This record gives sequence, C-alpha cells and structure tokens, in this order.
Amino acid sequence: MGLEDSATMSRLPFDIRSLAIVFVFVMNTTIPGQQGFAIEDESSSSYQILFESYGDQNWDICRINPDGSGRTNITQTRDVHELYPQASPKGDKICFLVDTPNGRTTTRNLWMMNADGSNREKIADGARHACWSPDGKKIAFAKQEFPKFRLTDYVTKYLYIYNLESGEITQHPNDKIEHIYVPTWSADGRWIITTVHGGMGFGHAIIGLELNAPHRVVDLDISGCRPSLSLDGKQLTWSSNDHTIQVADVAIGKSGPELSNQRVLYHHDTMHLYHPEFSPDGKSISFSLGPGGRVPAKGPGTHTGVAEMVGVSGMWDIYLKQIDTEGDPQQLTKSPKLSNKESDWILAN
Repeated sequence: MGLEDSATMSRLPFDIRSLAIVFVFVMNTTIPGQQGFAIEDESSSSYQILFESYGDQNWDICRINPDGSGRTNITQTRDVHELYPQASPKGDKICFLVDTPNGRTTTRNLWMMNADGSNREKIADGARHACWSPDGKKIAFAKQEFPKFRLTDYVTKYLYIYNLESGEITQHPNDKIEHIYVPTWSADGRWIITTVHGGMGFGHAIIGLELNAPHRVVDLDISGCRPSLSLDGKQLTWSSNDHTIQVADVAIGKSGPELSNQRVLYHHDTMHLYHPEFSPDGKSISFSLGPGGRVPAKGPGTHTGVAEMVGVSGMWDIYLKQIDTEGDPQQLTKSPKLSNKESDWILAN
C-alpha cells in the first residue's frame, strides 16, 4: 500500500463537524517567517509560479510571483475545470488537465495553451499527469487504465509522447509500463523519472525509464512519490513521505540515474507536504502544504479523495523553501477559502 492509499484507508470521510475542526486547526497552524522574503538572486524576478486553484465552484490556473505578489488568474473560465499546469522550458506554453463532469463520472483530458491562456487546444483524451521534454518539443503523459474515470492517480496504462511539430502521439514501445504517475524528463532527454505503484514488478517505487533503450527500467532505491528534476537535471526533489520533502544530487551514469547527497528540504510533524517543483535556477523549491486525509467533494469539479490528489479541493496553500538554507518555508498563497496546489515554475514573458 502506497502513501496516498494508506491515508485513504485509514481515515473516514469528514463530516461537517470534522471539517470545522480542521479549518480551525489550519487557521491556527503557524509556520514562522511566512510573511514573505527577499529574493537574493535577481534573476528570480524573471520567474513566476503556476498552480491550480479552486474557488467560487471552479478550478482555474493562476500564476504568482515568488514573493507571493501579483496573483493572476490565467484561465478565468466559469464552466471549465483546469488543473495540473506544467510550463514549457521556454515559458511560452502550458500543458494542463481539464476535468469535465459527465453525469456521475468525469472525463479528464490533456490540453495545451499559450502562457497567457490563449490558443487552447486538446492533445489527448483520458490523459493524466504530463511533463515537457527539455527542448520543449514533446510532452510525455500516461493515459487512464480503464474507460471509466477513476480518481486514483496511478490507475494508468502505457506512456505516450506527443510531438508538438507533427501533432502525432506515439506510444512508448515498452508495453509493460503501467501504474505510473507524475513523470519528469531528464535534461539530457534520455530518461523519464516517475513513480510506479503496484505495477511493473514494483510495489511502490520511484523509477527511471530510458527512452533510447525502451525496456530498461532502473529503480532509484528511494521511498516516496512525485519526483521532480531540476531544469539542469542535476537535482531531484520528491515527497519521501506525507510529511517530508527531500532533495538529492543526480548523475547519469552507465547504470542510469544515480542519487547522492540525499537530505531533507523540509519536514512538518502534522501537515502534509506534496507536489515539490524546482525553480528554473535550481535554488528554490515550491510545494503544497495542508491537512491530509480524505476530503469530501465540495462543489462542481471536485472529488472525494485524499487531499493531495488532482481534483480534490483540500485547504492547501503554496509554499517556497530555498535549498540548503536554514529557516522555514515562506507561504505564498494565503486564501483560506481556496485550494491552491500543484505548483510549477514558468519564465515570465
């Protein structure tokens, strides 16, 4: 059983009284130093942070400056639920998921748009988490395993590559790929690192899939899920458990991706930490923080499930922590009535 399943099985759905207790707890949970900070590297002013946000009964994609200022709603759609934004390396495109309620079920598809929200186009039906190639010319993603939608993030089958220039989608030749989620593409273009849960001979692991040797799979031998590589491919961050985000140095050797200098970025005894993402300069990591456990659906486009999953509107916010520095993370979003999760960094154009 993985991190998120264990949380689901061990907690009953909240009733109204439980929600009130959690709300009071979150509002009174203080992380010292969360009032903002000065970015030492001037180049950081050219970056912004994308994230999904649920408010006023709708999921939208927003962007914010690294100091928490300048929040902007990119999508501004009342009738479309946009989630899980991922920015291209040049910052000109964003791929994202769209959830469309369909009676008692949901359709989840992969879309792409310009960084300002214009020129939207659908890429694939039934898609899950996606990531960009380092040259920005391709997008990798898995598809849902069954025709009927399931919220669980690892219910996926196969790996697909979308070519922006040709518009073609090709399936990775390894037909054993299954139950993967949250892929991240290496800077040399050769590897995709991802979580696998209950598939490919693994119980729960973070693995490397070599693209040039289609059937080569490497176990990175670390616990946890949701890996993310830095833009230069020299660092990896991931959630090692519900309460801890770690960082490690990465080298690509003959045996595949090798990790060293593993250390804790941040740990919280009670709150859950997920969705870590590197800033483009590799000096900071943004992540989501909030109460864990099972959250009931609370409006159109939301689902009942554990708080960290896409489409579940938990009372979470976006935080930022500089790597290898003392001190607590900085809270960037401060909207108690909104759910802010799944951040990614984008070059400001």
